[in-house]
Amino acid sequence: MLALKENRTTPTVLTLSLLLGLFGMQDALAGDTSDTMRVGDMQFGNALDPLGWAPMLQPADPEGMSYLHAGMLRTPTGALYPYPPMVNAGKPLGQGDWLYNGEIEFGYLHVGGDRNAEYFRQYADWRSGPVLGLLALDFQNPKTGEYVELRGSHLSADDQFYRLRAGQYGSYRIEAFYRDMPHTVSTNAYPIWNGVGSTHLTLPPSLVPGGSTPAQVAAVSAATPEHTIGLTRTREGLSYEGVVYQNWIASAGITNEKRTGTRLWGGPMYFNYPFADNGGILETVRPIDFRTTDINLSVRNVGKVWHFLATYNGSFFRNHKDYLDFQSPFALSNVVGVPQVANITTGQFSLEPNNDYHNVRLDLSRELKWNGQLTMAGAWGTMRQNDSLLPPTNCTGTGGVYIAPTADYTFQCANWNTPAALSETSAHARIDTALLDARATFHPTQAFGWHAGLRWYREDDKTRYLAYNPLTGQYGFISENGSQGSVVPGGTGIFDPTNPLYASSSVPVRNIPISYTDSVLELGADWQLSHKTSLGLTYTFDRNEPKYRERSRVDDQRLKFDWVSRDVVGATIRLSWEYARRDGDKYNYDSYVQFYSQSLPGFVTPSIGLPAYTVADMRMYDLSNRTESKSRLIVTHPWGESATVSATFYGNRDNYDALIGRQSTSTTGATLQWDWQPTPATTMNVSLGVEGSRMGISNVNDADYADNGNIYGRIGQSNPNLGGPFYPYANQWWEYDSETNRNAGLTFSHDFGRARADLRYNYTGSFGHVGYNYATIGALAYRDAAGVAAAASGFPENKYSTNTLDLGLSFRVTSNVGVRLYGRYETGAFSDWHYLGLNNTLVYDHRLYTDKGGQLHYNASLVGVMLNLKL
Repeated sequence: MLALKENRTTPTVLTLSLLLGLFGMQDALAGDTSDTMRVGDMQFGNALDPLGWAPMLQPADPEGMSYLHAGMLRTPTGALYPYPPMVNAGKPLGQGDWLYNGEIEFGYLHVGGDRNAEYFRQYADWRSGPVLGLLALDFQNPKTGEYVELRGSHLSADDQFYRLRAGQYGSYRIEAFYRDMPHTVSTNAYPIWNGVGSTHLTLPPSLVPGGSTPAQVAAVSAATPEHTIGLTRTREGLSYEGVVYQNWIASAGITNEKRTGTRLWGGPMYFNYPFADNGGILETVRPIDFRTTDINLSVRNVGKVWHFLATYNGSFFRNHKDYLDFQSPFALSNVVGVPQVANITTGQFSLEPNNDYHNVRLDLSRELKWNGQLTMAGAWGTMRQNDSLLPPTNCTGTGGVYIAPTADYTFQCANWNTPAALSETSAHARIDTALLDARATFHPTQAFGWHAGLRWYREDDKTRYLAYNPLTGQYGFISENGSQGSVVPGGTGIFDPTNPLYASSSVPVRNIPISYTDSVLELGADWQLSHKTSLGLTYTFDRNEPKYRERSRVDDQRLKFDWVSRDVVGATIRLSWEYARRDGDKYNYDSYVQFYSQSLPGFVTPSIGLPAYTVADMRMYDLSNRTESKSRLIVTHPWGESATVSATFYGNRDNYDALIGRQSTSTTGATLQWDWQPTPATTMNVSLGVEGSRMGISNVNDADYADNGNIYGRIGQSNPNLGGPFYPYANQWWEYDSETNRNAGLTFSHDFGRARADLRYNYTGSFGHVGYNYATIGALAYRDAAGVAAAASGFPENKYSTNTLDLGLSFRVTSNVGVRLYGRYETGAFSDWHYLGLNNTLVYDHRLYTDKGGQLHYNASLVGVMLNLKL
C-alpha cells in the first residue's frame, strides 16, 4: 500500500495566468524571453510574481505593435498578439546619459480558512504578514546600450527571488540570481519517531524496539502532534555571455541548488499481509539535504560558411545525508513455530550517492546548395559515482531461524554489519554516453523541400559489482536487514555453495549493467501546395539494441503526416496523424540468469527445478510488440477584428501484443478557447478542456497455496508458461485504469483609466477509477470470504477538484502612487481510496502509516492590500 500511496493523484501547480490575476498584472506582460541554454535559469518568480521578469507595470499601449497597421496584429496562424505595454522613457540619473525606472510594491497579506491545507500550500508559502510584492529597478544608457536591471519579490524566507542583470546590448551580459521555492508534501503527517529530519529515527521511550504491540504503537501515533513534511529549494547562480573576439562569443555559468527538508519514505521489515502479527510495513520520514552544482561553458562562432558551437555541461551532486536508519516497534516471529533467536529491531536505507556528470558536445553547420543546410553534432558524456558502500546490514547479535543442527538458518550480524563484508568498499559506478548526429535539409524550390537525418546514441553502463562476503565466503546480501530470514527460514538472501541449506538459493549477486545503442534514420519531405496550404510527410526508423534485457533488438517504424491550411473558411487548420509499429527479435522472458546465483559455480538446481522467475508470456511494455496511432487537429479562427476562437482535438492509442503485462493505452482530449480584446483597456479569455485516458494490464498469480493451485515447492513450479501448473489460467486477472481530467478558466480585466479591475476563475478536476476482473478467486491475494466480498465491491473513484476565484482592484492615487486590493477564495475536495481508514487510525496490525493524506475538503481565503510606489 505504501507504493500505491506514492502514486496518488496530485494537483498541478496553479497556472501562471491565474496567479497573475490575483495581483492585477497586465495581461500583456511577458516574462523574460532573453534566457538561453547557455546563460541563466529558464524560469523565475514566486506566488506573488510568477513571471519573474515582466516589464514595469504599465497600461497597454493603444498604438499596438506597429504604427503602420491600425488595431491588433495576428500571428501567421491567426492568433491575436496582445497589446504591448507602454514604454516608460525613464528619468535622468544625474547629469549623464543614464535613465532609470523603479518600482516597489509592499503591503500586507491575511490568510484565512483552512490555511494549512496541503494543496493550498503545495508550492506557495502563503502566510499572514507583511510582504514585498515587487522590487524593480531599471537603469538604461541609450547612447552606449548599457543596462542594469534588478528584480525581487519576497513572500517568506522560503518563497522569494532576486535577480540582477547587467550588460551592453550586442556585447556582453552578466546575470546573478537567488531564489527559494517551497514544496509542501503533507500537512497531515504524524511520524512517531524522534529525529525526524536526521539520519537516525528512534522510537519514543514509551515504545520498545521489536517489542511493542500494535495497540501501544497506535496509542503513541494518536498522541503524536501534527507535522508538515516538505522541502525548500534554494537556487543561486552567476553567468556571463559576451563577445570575446570578432565573431567568437563565449558563455560561462554556474548554478547551485540546495534542497533541504523531509519526504515520506518506506521502512520494510518483511511482509505483514500474509503473516498476521508479524513482519512490519512502516512509513518513515527521510531527510533531504542535497546540493547540485551545474557548470555550463560554451563558445560559438558564426562564420560566412561554417557555424560552430562547442559546449561543456557538468553537474555535481552531493548528498550530505546519504543514509537513513530507523527503529521498528514490532516484534518478528518465525513461521515454523520454533523459539525466536533473532531480534531484528532496526532497518536501514542507503540514499542517493554523490555523483558527477560531464558532457562535451561539438555542433557544426553550413549552408549548402539548393537552399540547404548541413548540421552535424558529436558528444561524449560520462556519469560516475564512487561513494563508500554501506555494510549489508546494521543489525547486531544473531539473525535468522534455528530449527535443528542440520537446519540452522542463522547468521551472525557481526559478519555482515562491517565494511569488511563487502567485496568492494566503494561503488566504482560509471556510465558513458556517446552521440553522433547529422541532418541535411534542402529546399530546391519554394514549393518543395526534403530532409534526411541520422542519429546514433550509445549508453554504456560499465559498473560491475559482485555481492560477495570475504568473511563468510557467501554471496548475496542480507534481505531487508535480516528481517526476512528471521521470519522465513532460508529467506536470508544469501547463496553458499558449501552449505546444502543455501546451495540452491536463487538470489541476485551482480548488478545489472543495462545499456543500449539507439540508431535513428529520418526521411521527410514537405510540399507547399498553394500559398496557404502545405503538406508534410516524415518516415522514421528507430533501431534500439538493448544489452542485458529481454530483447537484443527492437525496431520502431513511424510514419507522420502533417497538413496545414490557412484557407478554410478563414480559419487555420493544422492536422497531423502518426502511425507506428514496433517489433523485434525473439523475446527472452528470463534474461537475468547471469546476474543470479545459479550462474555461479557450486549452485545446485533442485530436483523439482527452481520456481519460475516470471511467467513466460510477460512482456515489458518498452520492449513488447506495439502498434500506435496518434492524431491531432488544431483549429484557429479569427472572429472579427478583436477575437479568436481556437480548438484542439487529439487522440493517442497503443495496443501491445502481450497476454501478460500492459495491453493497451489510449488518450483522447479537447480544448476550446475564446480570446477577446476589443480595446487596449479590455481583455477577456474563456477556456475549457477535457482529457480522458485508459490503460489495461493483465497479470497472473502463481499457484502458491492450496486454495489456488498449491504447486509452489512441488513438481511443476519451474514451468513458466501461462496456463501451466504454476501460472494457471484460473489465476489470471485484468485491471483497467481510467482517468478523466477537466479544467475551465475565465479571465476578465478592464482599465478604467485611474483604476483597473481584474477577475479570474479557474476549475481543475481529476477523476480516476480502477476497475478489474479475474478468472477465479485464485487470482486474488486475499481469498477468504472478506477478501472475496471486497473484490466484488470494487474500488471507489479517486477524486480531486479545486475552484479558485480571484478579484483585484488597482487604482492610481497619483502618477507615482498606487494601491492594489485583491482577494482569493479557493475550495478543494480530495478523495483517494488508498487513504480510506487512515483518519481513524494509522496503525493496522504491523502496518504503521505516517500521512493521512490531503484534506477531504478545504476552503481557504486570502486578502491583501499593496502600496505601489514609482521611484
